[in-house]
Amino acid sequence: MNCFSFYLAPISNVKPHRTVGVEQVYNAIRGDYYRAATEELRRLRRRMDEGHATRRDVQRFKAQHFDYATFSGVFTRRAESALVSHSALICFDFDHIDSWRGRGAQAGVYGLRHALMHDTAVDTALIFRSPGGDGLKWVVRIDPLQGTHAEWFDSLAFYVSRNYGVAPDPSGRDISRACYLPWDPDAVMML
Repeated sequence: MNCFSFYLAPISNVKPHRTVGVEQVYNAIRGDYYRAATEELRRLRRRMDEGHATRRDVQRFKAQHFDYATFSGVFTRRAESALVSHSALICFDFDHIDSWRGRGAQAGVYGLRHALMHDTAVDTALIFRSPGGDGLKWVVRIDPLQGTHAEWFDSLAFYVSRNYGVAPDPSGRDISRACYLPWDPDAVMML
């Protein structure tokens, strides 16, 4: 249970490399394997902010250099119609939350991460910063027998919006949604 497909870069590669679990991805994210690509992407984003690179340059770099996972299931290829089995996981992507302000003292990515990790109403499996550094990926355990992937996404998106004032990227509603795997030594896996 909780197994899903892992893909090697580039994003145009839609054939899974292998089936993995949360702990394997957690170890890869916390280790140094994705460090160089993540640091280079963040340098490129700073260059974009200074006007020396474009958003397209950033997107192209990410698409070419980052491995990715489809946290919601095992697939024969990355497409909804190619789902073999649901993982009982769903991944939420919160973009550009560096200015998020919660009820506590912490703000930004770390503040929202702390709030979501300690929310006892939701079963967090893994939480980590996005490749760009100003977003968050939140992997949650769900029960696919209690609703469809889309129903779970909509319910949890409403819950987070109502309780934390942030909305996840709506593309997470797609069961075959790719999630880039960055370097984040502060990633947290919850058992």
